[in-house]
Amino acid sequence: MQLGKILGLALVLGLSGCASFTKDQVAPVDLPSMASYANKPNVYVDFDFYQGEPSNAAANEVPQARDQLKPELKRLMSESGLFGRVTFDEFEKQPGDYSLRLKVYNHPPGGGQMALAFISGFTFTIIPALATDQYTMSLETLDERGQSLGKTSNHDAINTWMGIWFLPLAGNTVKEAVNDTFSRQVNGLLKAWVESNRLKYSALDSRVPQA
Repeated sequence: MQLGKILGLALVLGLSGCASFTKDQVAPVDLPSMASYANKPNVYVDFDFYQGEPSNAAANEVPQARDQLKPELKRLMSESGLFGRVTFDEFEKQPGDYSLRLKVYNHPPGGGQMALAFISGFTFTIIPALATDQYTMSLETLDERGQSLGKTSNHDAINTWMGIWFLPLAGNTVKEAVNDTFSRQVNGLLKAWVESNRLKYSALDSRVPQA
């Protein structure tokens, strides 16, 4: 019976389409140019992805989602031009490096049924017409001794509609929506980070011109 139910659902999903739309709660930002600084902070990035409320200590870590988003995070960190050296491997961390602890929580609105879209997949119990995935992202800075120097966060969401009538909107894929939301959230936190940590940068040439 259970196998038949799963196969039947697989057929429905195969014939149905879905389309995802970002809610754009975090606006795109322009990162400041740090090209005039020779010395930029070196950082180790500790990235984790969870499913559950940010306030819930029992939120489940989801390494599959983290691994899917890590290439995009590496691209964003590299293209930002904000750091001297960036590593995602703790064994490559060097004395004096800062640690950036980035956490993403995927959770449903109002603490109700778990969201699906990106990581939950399609449930084998009920297929809603609309699923909302909320994403709360936080960035905490730690010094070389592991002491917290500050933490910021933001929030965004994605609506995913399912049904055969959305097939013409197949270009609005879940992956594209998640990458777009993820990029805006990361850049928003990075901009806030620079604004709070400008003293960690030093200019190309601090000498005073001779008269």
